[in-house]
Amino acid sequence: MCWAIILLSFFSTQQPDEMGYLLKNIPDVPVRTAESSLQPLSSWYSQKPMILTLAYSRCPGVCSPYVLQIRDQLAMQSIAEDKFQMVVLSFDSTDNAQTLSKLAGYSKVNPPPSNWTFAVLPTESREELAASLGLKWKKLGELYDHNSLLLLVSTEGKILQRVEGLPSNDQWNRLFREITHEFVPVYSTLGENIWTSCFRYDPASGTWRMNWGLLLILIPSVATVCILLILQTIIRVGATKKIANTKPIISHDPV
Repeated sequence: MCWAIILLSFFSTQQPDEMGYLLKNIPDVPVRTAESSLQPLSSWYSQKPMILTLAYSRCPGVCSPYVLQIRDQLAMQSIAEDKFQMVVLSFDSTDNAQTLSKLAGYSKVNPPPSNWTFAVLPTESREELAASLGLKWKKLGELYDHNSLLLLVSTEGKILQRVEGLPSNDQWNRLFREITHEFVPVYSTLGENIWTSCFRYDPASGTWRMNWGLLLILIPSVATVCILLILQTIIRVGATKKIANTKPIISHDPV
C-alpha cells in the first residue's frame, strides 16, 4: 500500500510537458557565435553535457533575471568548467553574442567563464528548434512574448531535463547531480549505461517504466522478510521435532 501511494504521487507530480520532451533528440541546427560564424549546436554538446537556455538581449522582462539566476546558481557550485557547457541562445535573429552576454552581467572587463557560449539562432532554424524544445514565442511589435526554458542535453543530443520557468532548488539539485553522475531516482542520467535510476522514460510509447534502481531499493525489505520467514520456519520445524522426540511419561499407580 505504501509503495502504491509513492508511485501514484510520483506520476501525479510530473509535468506532462516535461515528460513529453525527455530523451527526445534536439535538432543539430546551425547557430551564429561571436565570431559571426555558423556552427552546429552539436559543437557544444557532443563533447560534454550542455545546459541550454533561450533568451534575447532586448527583452524587457524575465530574460535578464533568468540568465542572472543561472549564472549565480552555477557560480555557487564546485563543478569544474570542463564538466559541462553553458549555452545562452537567442531566438532573435537581429541579436548578437556580445549584447547577449550582457544579460548575464558579462563584459570585456568581466568576461564569462570558458565554458559559457552566447550564440544567435538564425530565422530559418528557429521554428525547428523551438518545436523540439517546447519554446512558445509570439512577436509583439519589436519584442517577443515567450516562455523561459532551461534544459540539460546529453552528449548524444537528448533532452535529459527540461524546466519551464524559474527552477526550484530541487530542480537545480537534480541538474547538478546529473552532471556529476550522482544517483538520481527518476530522471535519466548522462550515460546510456547508467542503470541505477528507479524509472526510465520510453519516448517511443510516452510512458515511464520501472528500472533496476527500484529493485535496489526493494531488495533490503524483501531480503528482511525472507530471512524472517526462514527463521520462523526453522523455529517451527525445530519445535515440532522436539515434541516428536519427547517420550511420554508413564506413571505406575500402586496396586
